[in-house]
Amino acid sequence: MAMKKNDEEKEETFPLWKLPGLARKLVFQQMDRSDLIDLSMTSRPVKRFLTAYKTHPIQLTWKFSYFHERSRPIRFVKGISRPRRTYMTVTLTFGNDKEEENFIFYILENVSVKHDYDGVVEQDYVRTINGVKASLAMRKRRNPGEFEIGGTTSAADMKFMEDLTQHFHSIFYIDAYNVIHNASGYFDFFGLFIWNYRGNKFGKLHIDPYLGGMKCNEDQMKMIFNELEVDDLYLKLGSDCEPIHGLNLNSKKLTLKNSKFLSFDDVLDAKCEEIEITFPDRLNADDLVKTVSTWKTGEKLKNLKRLKFERDDWSREGHEEDKTAFFEKAR
Repeated sequence: MAMKKNDEEKEETFPLWKLPGLARKLVFQQMDRSDLIDLSMTSRPVKRFLTAYKTHPIQLTWKFSYFHERSRPIRFVKGISRPRRTYMTVTLTFGNDKEEENFIFYILENVSVKHDYDGVVEQDYVRTINGVKASLAMRKRRNPGEFEIGGTTSAADMKFMEDLTQHFHSIFYIDAYNVIHNASGYFDFFGLFIWNYRGNKFGKLHIDPYLGGMKCNEDQMKMIFNELEVDDLYLKLGSDCEPIHGLNLNSKKLTLKNSKFLSFDDVLDAKCEEIEITFPDRLNADDLVKTVSTWKTGEKLKNLKRLKFERDDWSREGHEEDKTAFFEKAR
């Protein structure tokens, strides 16, 4: 016999919007972060609340790269591995070095071109970015911490990346921005929106374009060294500049794989804790002795804990000659 459901029995719901603001913030802080991120793009009330009551500190990373160690065919698993057509990503990192949780937004190049391993991104449901319907198709991946975004043109994709950045900037505290550039020169890197955030701290700035497909002029070099605060700076850039004087080498960790533009006096005035520099030519023994002496006496390089100089055109014969010249002058 069919049983009638008791009219008094009602599905219980949590009175989230009746809670005081701070109590509601605690609820969102305990929520699964993947769900929180998705809710911020599917619920206008949630987005407005998170803008007023930011719930988490994060690091935000922009990456421009066609290549990834997980993209090799032998290791590729559809829906799990990084999509092979990915050429831009935005990553949100919660937590600290001991316990991190990453949420990754993959922007795929030219979604109109079908590939067996990626296919076309079919939107799972409508999302809004900064209160406007997302301009590109977007879906969650099998991993709940990953999203795929179907790109159209590089200009439209870059604008979407900027909108996505602003969306997360409005709902989270950004402790640091990170930039990783390993792509070829398909866009004007120094004309990107990311430099609008130069007033904020950059955790990492790694510029190593594919096949060295990018060169910097003097003004761009000065911007990197004198206008940005960067903890970990890695540069592998071509440059036709003569040595530029007055560059501030203040990053905690500094790696330069092409130092043709660098003045040795600026190296001696560095405030870095770790320095690794590759010189285009053979090292001058006098410069090496001066560096070691000023470091040893504490006259300069007071923060330095690790120093590595090497030559780009390394040869065993030249290496031995440099060592001999150094130790003779260092006596």
